[in-house]
Amino acid sequence: MDNSSFSKVLADVAVLMQARGDNVFKVRAHSKASDTIKSLSYPIANIAHDAEKLGELPGFGAGIIQVVQEIGNTGKLGLLDELLEELPDGVLELVQIPGIGPKTAVTAANELGISSYGDLASSIETGEFQRLPRISKKGAVQILRHANMRIVQGSRIGLGSANEASQRVISELKNRCGEVGKIEAAGSLRRAAELVGDINLVCESESPEIASKIIDAFTTLSNVNEVLEFDDSRAIFVNLEGLRFSIQIVEPDAYASALVYATGSIDHGDSLVEIADELGLSLTPKGLFDAGDQSLIAMSTESDVYQRLGLSFVPPEMRENQSELSRAKSGDFDWIVSLDDIRGDLHVHTNWSDGRFSMEEMVEAATERGLEYIAVTDHSPSATVANGLDPDMLLAHNDAVKDLAQSSKLRLLTGTEMDIKPDGSLDYSDELLADLDIVIASIHSGMDQDSATMTQRVIDAMESPHVDLICHLTARLLGKRAPVEIDV
Repeated sequence: MDNSSFSKVLADVAVLMQARGDNVFKVRAHSKASDTIKSLSYPIANIAHDAEKLGELPGFGAGIIQVVQEIGNTGKLGLLDELLEELPDGVLELVQIPGIGPKTAVTAANELGISSYGDLASSIETGEFQRLPRISKKGAVQILRHANMRIVQGSRIGLGSANEASQRVISELKNRCGEVGKIEAAGSLRRAAELVGDINLVCESESPEIASKIIDAFTTLSNVNEVLEFDDSRAIFVNLEGLRFSIQIVEPDAYASALVYATGSIDHGDSLVEIADELGLSLTPKGLFDAGDQSLIAMSTESDVYQRLGLSFVPPEMRENQSELSRAKSGDFDWIVSLDDIRGDLHVHTNWSDGRFSMEEMVEAATERGLEYIAVTDHSPSATVANGLDPDMLLAHNDAVKDLAQSSKLRLLTGTEMDIKPDGSLDYSDELLADLDIVIASIHSGMDQDSATMTQRVIDAMESPHVDLICHLTARLLGKRAPVEIDV
């Protein structure tokens, strides 16, 4: 199991223990252990057998160590099974909705039979849900927004989470099978879709024997929950979190064309298949072939594939069948912004507030990426969960940025990501803000306001002479939190 799986088990246990009314300190211990594991830079499985090393992790007492070792040894946890058996279905699902805590989830499940987002939405629409304790009419409206977002989203996850999950699988697969050659995620992940429903990998293999080894390794990875299908060149599994993975193995000369086929949307792929057919070619998941004798046509790069089809190379992010192929027949896409075009970052957090890394480490990382400037914009006081800086700390923060700038090749800018309070006022005085190079204003609280109030709140912040940028305007968290109601 990977860190994500360990972390999820502990997080689920914490939620269910709270729902059952267990000791608050035990709940916090499991929740904190979940966060610790999630933030580790190495696999927890590497030390799961070593109680002494586990004990060196913050908050890991004897009870948590025993839990982690059980997960590491068996891939499951008896305590979690016990809690799931004892509590009603749907609790873990319902607590993902802002405004619903573990105890409310249990009450909703027991008294109203709610076990899914669909049940929740229906209950709110009929007015039943609003009769539960501590649920106001206004609160129910906000909960319904989040429930509907979850219904539309389905099982898809955010791009960042999907990319991390993909990299974990690729890394473990390479460690398990040294013969793995080129391998890359395709599909909606490679297209950088906001939400990803499944992860499709394309992998090259020098021989059928190596392909068989790769399939064996892929279907027995540590996070596999169920293998749905497999043959000598393709396999599909669902992991412990319910995310679906597939792999298509092809010979080296077919890798580029297989990647083209697997990356585009279904409509983009169908259009390419039609174009290939008109040219006497056959584009399939296993490569580009001559439609006559079915011989494989070797392609070195994706650009070669598109060129063979009479097209300019289409960047992966644009392969959605939204007129990009018409453009590819008449020109290229050199105007697309790439990472090489990014000159600086005006929104950087450090461990002065809720960042994981020090100011020095962030400057080093920015330098390695070839950036010319960054603004260090840690949080303001109202963001208590993010360790926001009070006025004195902000002044010290400014001094630290200026001191570091003396020895840095980068241009370092002083700044803040400052809360816009529910009444539209700002978190720092004009005097403090006037001394900063960059001022970002953001909404982190009071997200249930109506559209008129929320819109005016942001306008008030924009009218400050010191505010340069409004950050994450809709305050949405993909897959987790619906956008606020604001007229943009």
